[in-house]
This record gives sequence, structure tokens and C-alpha cells, in this order.
Amino acid sequence: MLMPIGRFARASRLSVKSLRNYDDSGLLRAAFVDPHSGYRYYRLEQLGAAAAIRSLRSLDLPLGQIAEILAGKGPEPTLTSHLALLEEQRDHIDRKLQDLRRLMIRKEFTMSETVTVKTLPAQVAAIYRCSTSQQSVFEDIPAGFGLVLRALESVGVDPIGAPFTVFYQTPDADALGDIALCIPIHDSVRPDAGLDISFFDEHVVAAITHHGPYEDMAESYATVSEWIHRYGHRIVGPTREIYLNSPEDVAPGELLTEIQFPIDPDNGDD
Repeated sequence: MLMPIGRFARASRLSVKSLRNYDDSGLLRAAFVDPHSGYRYYRLEQLGAAAAIRSLRSLDLPLGQIAEILAGKGPEPTLTSHLALLEEQRDHIDRKLQDLRRLMIRKEFTMSETVTVKTLPAQVAAIYRCSTSQQSVFEDIPAGFGLVLRALESVGVDPIGAPFTVFYQTPDADALGDIALCIPIHDSVRPDAGLDISFFDEHVVAAITHHGPYEDMAESYATVSEWIHRYGHRIVGPTREIYLNSPEDVAPGELLTEIQFPIDPDNGDD
């Protein structure tokens, strides 16, 4: 029994347009095509193939792979491969959703993220200075702090403040960065105590507190940079990141990092 394409479309729940496409591609050939009108007809037994096509297309399986399954090739390798692809796409979408949620959270903090100007007192710190790349900086920073903390512990010296990173040169896509991982200590600790020690002079900074993951600080950096430019200040030293809490203690979205730009206090119109 032959069914005109319109009736077959209703029975198979495929559109006429899709059936024409499947016929032209060879995926589901019409049983008969009227040579005068070009009208397509299908057999009743083709409904099974149509149902399989509809089911597989609902999974976004490409027509070529559907054709292989309908031709009798084992479906397991094709379906397994497609499952892996969908899982990869899901992971990609999950990452985008996380980025979007973080962006929305950051926007909630926008009104409270204000730039402040303050004077930092002179400070002594045990440091570890190293080169790092854009790809490895988020691993090199905690590793460097670990080296400094172990060195402090070995000589019985206790930290007295929040750890911070000094970016003498920020890593980018074309060049390595030059950074120092610093942990404040008492100025009574002598340089010959087996530690690398740096003395930081008193200076004025423009600062902002970033709320959220370390990887998402670009917007906060931009806010400080724009503020400095708007008020005519001049940057006079390397930027710092002061870590006010630890990823070991709080979730990424709850991290607090103060970003500091040393500026010339006598230059500007604020």
C-alpha cells in the first residue's frame, strides 16, 4: 500500500520538508515518485525506518551516522561516540553557565567595589621570586607561598600578615612574568636567617577588593586602571595582590583579594 507524502508525514510525525530532504540524501527513499507531478509516495512498512530516524535526529545525530545505523552497521560504536560528544558539549555548557553565574554575582558587587586610596606602611617580607607563564601562574603562586612558609617554619619565624604577590612583570601570551610571593614578617628577622627577605618602603596605593575567583580579576583590574586614568594619577610601581582569605577555607566565589596599584599621591585631580 502506497501513502502520499502528506499522509506519511502525519503518520511518521516527520515534516514533508524533512521527508523530501531524506529522500534527496538517500536516507529514506520514497517508494515511488510520480514522473509527471514529482509527488512522492511511501510504503506502510517504511514507518519503522521513519520512527528510527526521528528518534536518532532528536539526539542530534548526523544524517550520515543515521544512514550507517539503518544500513545494518552495529549502532553501539556510533552511539557511544555521540554520547561522548554530547557529554563534552554538556561540560562546555556547564562551564559557560558557571561563568555566567560568576558574572552575575560580580555585577551584584559592582556597587560595593569602590577604589580607595591609602598609605601602606613600610614592610618586611620573606619572598620567593620566580618567572611564570600565563598558563601556570595560578599554580605557581600557591606553590611559591608553600616554599616560603616551609622556609619560615624551618627557622621558627611566624607570618604576621596576609600573603601577597608583587607583579614586577605580568605574564601574558607573549612573555613570561616576573613575580614575588611575599609573606610579611617582623623586621627583627635578620637577612642571614636562611630566608630571602625584601624591604618594602611606605607608599600610596589605589586599591580595590575583588570578590570571587582569582581567574576572574580582570574586571577589577580594569576598574582600578580606569579610575587612575580618570583622575590623572601616575602608576609608580608594580601591582600587588593581597589575599585576604584562602581557597582552602572558602569557596571560589567567596575569595577576597585586594588589588593595589602604587600611585604618585602628588599627581592627580581627585
